Amino acid sequence: MLRRVLPALALLALLVVSIEPGMLQILFIDREPSARALSEAPDSPLPLYPRFLEGVRAHTQPGDTIAIVIPRMSWNNGYVYAYYRASYFLAGREVLPLVTPENEKVPENFRAARYIAAFRVNVRMPSEVVWRGERGTLLRPIRGAPPAGGKAAAIHPESQR
Repeated sequence: MLRRVLPALALLALLVVSIEPGMLQILFIDREPSARALSEAPDSPLPLYPRFLEGVRAHTQPGDTIAIVIPRMSWNNGYVYAYYRASYFLAGREVLPLVTPENEKVPENFRAARYIAAFRVNVRMPSEVVWRGERGTLLRPIRGAPPAGGKAAAIHPESQR
């Protein structure tokens, strides 16, 4: 009998010694603040961006093509985040990148997009404002209209207004 009890007691002693008190604490604390902070962490570079994308989703239909414009139109300087986050929030729509991972501009995607989602940026081009909110604008380009002032589409960060 002692031969069975001793190994069981040794195993129990090892388990008790290896458990850190902080790990047990997680069972009894309010995890909601931590969960909220972790769910908001991916959007810390542009905190209102998810709400803007929700507005874009509400004002577009599945199958629509949408180009994303943000102040920093450089792949590794924020566009990669904006593009992939938009692809997630706008599932069912086709999000067209305007910049490649090599930072090459893709003007054909700008022309092919049914909508331009401009976050914290003013886009000056012949277009209809579909929705404005959360520091951004959803535009529907007017194809075939002469450019304002004879110039091509212009993109300006909000700070240059």
